[in-house]
Amino acid sequence: MSPEIQDTIVAVSSPSGRSLHAIIKISGPEAIPCMKDLFIPTSHIDFGVIPAYTSIAGNIHVMEEGINIPAVLYIMKQPYSYTKEDVVEIHTLGSPIIIEMLLDFLLVKGMQAGRNMRLSQPGEFTKRAFLHGRIDLTQAEATMRIIRAQTDGELKVAIAQLSGDVAQQIKRIQDDAVSLCSYIEAAIDFSDQDIELISAREIMNRLEVMKNNISHLLIQPETGCVIPEGIDTVLYGKPNVGKSSMINALLGKKRTLVSEIPGTTRDVVADILEIRGIRFKLMDTAGMDDSEEFVLSRAMEKTRSALKKAQVVLLVFDGNFNIEEQLRAMKLDDLTGNAIIVINKCDLLKSSSSPELPAELKKHPLVHTSALTGEGLERLKETLVESVLGGRVNLSGSAPIFNVRQRDALQRSLQSIQQTMESVSNNESYEFAALDLRTAIDILGEIVGEVTTEEILSKIFSEFCIGK
Repeated sequence: MSPEIQDTIVAVSSPSGRSLHAIIKISGPEAIPCMKDLFIPTSHIDFGVIPAYTSIAGNIHVMEEGINIPAVLYIMKQPYSYTKEDVVEIHTLGSPIIIEMLLDFLLVKGMQAGRNMRLSQPGEFTKRAFLHGRIDLTQAEATMRIIRAQTDGELKVAIAQLSGDVAQQIKRIQDDAVSLCSYIEAAIDFSDQDIELISAREIMNRLEVMKNNISHLLIQPETGCVIPEGIDTVLYGKPNVGKSSMINALLGKKRTLVSEIPGTTRDVVADILEIRGIRFKLMDTAGMDDSEEFVLSRAMEKTRSALKKAQVVLLVFDGNFNIEEQLRAMKLDDLTGNAIIVINKCDLLKSSSSPELPAELKKHPLVHTSALTGEGLERLKETLVESVLGGRVNLSGSAPIFNVRQRDALQRSLQSIQQTMESVSNNESYEFAALDLRTAIDILGEIVGEVTTEEILSKIFSEFCIGK
């Protein structure tokens, strides 16, 4: 164990700034003894025989300042804490001045008492949890994803990774590789005897399964985690078809100006709609008009720019007028995203029959809505979600299930599996196959942290906040 792991570390683990409440976290062999010297409990307690999980109210007496700072200690004794070390959390007032005073006091008194106490490095609490076997490396990285999550979907994915889902998938593939490698190496040991422990066909079949499993992980879409800013979703149609009213109805608030006067919207207005953890950036654009004045207008330029970047386009039509005539006024050449056809104002339809769609629109999903009554809006929301989950939306800006480090390791392990398959198919000595397969096993171990280097650890944990 490195000398730095034997230090006792201290840091503020709550967000910076003023608040009613703040937390200072201490982890290491000196965590409990240092509080015994500094903390005055409101009722007598023996720190030497304190239970594994204990909370104590009292004060920290800062002699130099002549003040008592009220605090509650939460004590978690090893190995039952997050770091598997003795951990003390000081819960106190959220004044930045008080927090800074407490940190200085703890470090100075620790130094005077000869205790190995210091400020923690970024991510060091989670790093210790990993080094002590509390979590694997994928769970450590999931902790960072939880901290940075901005939607319910991102949070759910990160929590699933923290629970060990990613590590279990990798471990199953690695276990299969270890099992196969043991047979291949045993076959090498018995190569001078007339015993076939495993055939080349069986080796190839098992390698093919591993290859497919790794390939599946590499192409697996991240449906629950999209770019934090949201999926660019543009409402597109002629003036006065109800685009602004529809955005207001979807958001449940008056976000854009609604008027019976055509062409009220002359700019791109955006707001976020979150559905089942997926964020859609709704953009209300200026209504399309085929007049020369409008074509040359700045509003038209902004609309076209929004359409080019759109990942989803809601083609909005007024169901009470001829769809083909409305379509002729719309420049569909600007469309680059996935389209959903929305026939609006269905509450005003003069007959129960739906308007006939032109042939070029029939390939897209169709939803009938009324922004006034709310009819069809839930179905429209479901269609938006289905377009993402069904893979019809380009999410090239989304974060993948695996981060860059994990994906690189998966790709390298896949290459080693493929090299193993080439060795076997070319009837080369099993020593070559075993060597390549062992390489794949070690690379898979990098993902969960069984095989790692200090450089990798430093890179991962340096991205954390201090106190995490």
